[in-house]
Amino acid sequence: CLGAFVDNELSWSRDPRMKDVAEQYFSTVRKVLREELPNHLYLGCRIAWGTDVIYRAAARHCDVVSVNIYSRRPDRDLPKDAEDKPMINGEFHFGALDRGMFHTGLVPTESQSERAQCYRDFVNACLDHPRMIGTHWFQWKDQPLTGRADGENYQIGFLNVADEPYPEMVAAAREVSADMYQRRQGMTVSA
Repeated sequence: CLGAFVDNELSWSRDPRMKDVAEQYFSTVRKVLREELPNHLYLGCRIAWGTDVIYRAAARHCDVVSVNIYSRRPDRDLPKDAEDKPMINGEFHFGALDRGMFHTGLVPTESQSERAQCYRDFVNACLDHPRMIGTHWFQWKDQPLTGRADGENYQIGFLNVADEPYPEMVAAAREVSADMYQRRQGMTVSA
């Protein structure tokens, strides 16, 4: 265990008083984690929507600032005046309707081929991002056709609901993984 995320996708308001709330939240969690999980990293709360005030507070108190990015590119960074901390992306996905389920999830694509290309582009952009130390796909398997408890029934997995892999996604993950360390180190990678 390297560390812990605490909370997920909290709803931060744009109220100017949110600065004090964010400072209190991140500093309190840090204090408790230092007592309960010494020698582990505080990975933040996986910010999906937040202002610069939230990012600054997270950078001040977290060892790693975690975000969830649901877009075609990892388009987040810390404000220029924030403490210099590494970032990790806790969730991203792309869906398509050419096979499988009836909902694309939060970032739609036209086909499994485009979905796989978006995966390659996103992970490679994270590898090229100087602050990003990792990214996590959400999720392993498509959600149930009838939906999970909150109704989500997204076609976003590496496997469909019958445990069959989407070959395009598997090929994309293998391709990116084969060159990730060289790419991160700025070395020439295969085309």
